[in-house]
Amino acid sequence: MKNIIKHLWLAISLIVATSFILLMSDREQRAGYVEENKSVYPSIAIMQIASTGVLDSHVAGIVDRLEEEGFRAPDGKNIRIYNPQGDYATANAMARDIANSPYDMVITSSTVALQTFAKANKATKKTHVFGAVTDPFGTGVGITGPEPHQHPSYIAGVGTFQPVEQSIRIAYEMNPDLKRLGVVWNPGEQCSEACLDIARATCQTLGVELVEANAANTSEVSEAARSLFARNVDAVWIGGDSVAIASAGLIVSLAKQAGIPVFTNSPSDAEKGALFGLGADYYTVGQYTADIAVAIFEGKKPSAFRIENKIPEQLGFNHDVLATLTGAWTMRPSVKELLARQEKQAAEKQMATDSEPGKTGRQNFGFSMAPGARSRPFKLAMALYSETEFAEQCRDGLLESIHQAGYLEGRDYNITIYNAQGDMSTLSSIMSTVKADHVDLLMVISTPTLQAALRQAGEETKIVFTGVADGVRAGAGKSETDHLPNVTGISTRSPFAGMARIIRQTLPNARRVGTLFTPAEINSVLYRDWFQAALKKEGLALISIPVTSSTDVAQSAIELCKADIQVVAQVVDNLTRPGFALIARKASENDLPVYVFDSDQMKYGGVVCLARDYFDAGREAGEKVVRILRGEHPKDIPFNNTRSEKFILNPELARKYKLRVPEAMREQAELYVSEK
Repeated sequence: MKNIIKHLWLAISLIVATSFILLMSDREQRAGYVEENKSVYPSIAIMQIASTGVLDSHVAGIVDRLEEEGFRAPDGKNIRIYNPQGDYATANAMARDIANSPYDMVITSSTVALQTFAKANKATKKTHVFGAVTDPFGTGVGITGPEPHQHPSYIAGVGTFQPVEQSIRIAYEMNPDLKRLGVVWNPGEQCSEACLDIARATCQTLGVELVEANAANTSEVSEAARSLFARNVDAVWIGGDSVAIASAGLIVSLAKQAGIPVFTNSPSDAEKGALFGLGADYYTVGQYTADIAVAIFEGKKPSAFRIENKIPEQLGFNHDVLATLTGAWTMRPSVKELLARQEKQAAEKQMATDSEPGKTGRQNFGFSMAPGARSRPFKLAMALYSETEFAEQCRDGLLESIHQAGYLEGRDYNITIYNAQGDMSTLSSIMSTVKADHVDLLMVISTPTLQAALRQAGEETKIVFTGVADGVRAGAGKSETDHLPNVTGISTRSPFAGMARIIRQTLPNARRVGTLFTPAEINSVLYRDWFQAALKKEGLALISIPVTSSTDVAQSAIELCKADIQVVAQVVDNLTRPGFALIARKASENDLPVYVFDSDQMKYGGVVCLARDYFDAGREAGEKVVRILRGEHPKDIPFNNTRSEKFILNPELARKYKLRVPEAMREQAELYVSEK
């Protein structure tokens, strides 16, 4: 019996030892998985609903943490960021595209992005991680509670319900005479309504009347804000509403003119002129979001996560704004205590960072420093005249260039992006705000925006432009090298000579080319004149019809098509661009081919496109931005025209209009396939 037990014990010991060896071997293999597969990175789509300080910080936190954990390729190409800039139709199209693409994971930033992608993802059920969401349980995407079994098995993420009640109580404590509080919000956003419910209850408890104004999109914000001032509000609050957040700079500017303070749930808004912003540190929220993604990549299932509320609280306070306020507004002990506690935590965190091997605290060497070297982030601003495809591409290119240079939002810079929505008075107000904010650098897109900046942003404001026909003609200097000392940039003059040659080659019998132009826009007049000169060299005449307002586009297009022309080649300007689909339709009805200088216009019926790549033009302007951040002065950086160019051909329409397209030309072109 003893021998049997002895042999049995020996056998068990051998089994245990073998199992241990196999386990340790597997552990080593698993530990080395990422190291062994560095050439194979997961493909990740990140979708944010708009460019705001909050969401940009959130996405930056996600990307940085993914990079820390080894899930971002050195060139970053395994991660693609989608951003419809608040356009819901575009967001839905993007979500469908993401759902039908071979991504290993999709990460969404904001409530609307969560809802939009979750809807598109119902059939495909891609792994979906979300963050920057106010109330996940009220989003209607199947998340009914915090427990793992209370959400779809392929979805995981974190909620960040803003401290709405605490924000309003701080404002009330700072001014006990606060009787009427204004708010701009979008009834179409669930997250906004969730915040409004808390605000209504808090205001009722405090005896404060909450005065509401609706804005379904950013173009409605200006009127909504002015309606609040007309109703004699004592302050304005901006909560978790993406429309209001995207327009925070505009609301603050308008409120400042009315002598009314603004407070928000975004700490960075204090730098934009808000009295204070109490909310989450969204860069850290982004890191929390990425931690879930990393755990999933390492083997944990999305269905195993609880949906928790994460609020790394942060208070941004503007003492200069408080000093300008009249009445009962004053600093209170509780606010001082909150700021002191926050400063202490920040100092302790910095000391911990400084004590890490190879790491030292940042030093303030002034304006000209590389990424990570400043004691305070650069204060940057960007201004767009309107929401157009070309402006958004310029913007994205600028931001990409800055990021590629190693500058991180929140650490190295904070940025406010303004959009005048095509309104000159709003553009003027934006420039006044920029000047008052004493920004380190202003980036402007389009000729009207540059001209407004030259008039009102102040001679001390450093400016980089792009999306501008000609910086010299816009008033920024005498030549590309002899220009105003505070300005530099990239012009995007269309390739008129090239287009004239293409028209001559593809339509050898053409004699006259038609276009609409806007006399009130300097870039439009310049484009008309330059195009006319280029056509003349090819033996072609230009027939140009003026347009004075958006309501004139239809009639002017009809008049143009009745002229003795053989082709429409539409120059680009801010008035005809939104009405291009109508121009193309009128041309088609008159059997006239349409040649374009904007690649986005191909989808409306363009046959041939020779255009600047506005994303690349933005990147080139971003290179100038980086040079300035590193210490160069704008006066030493010449203007220049973008190096980029796109040549696109719609072969189906080319056959319809009997264009003569040599094989060599076809080989050079990017072929456009019409959407059915």
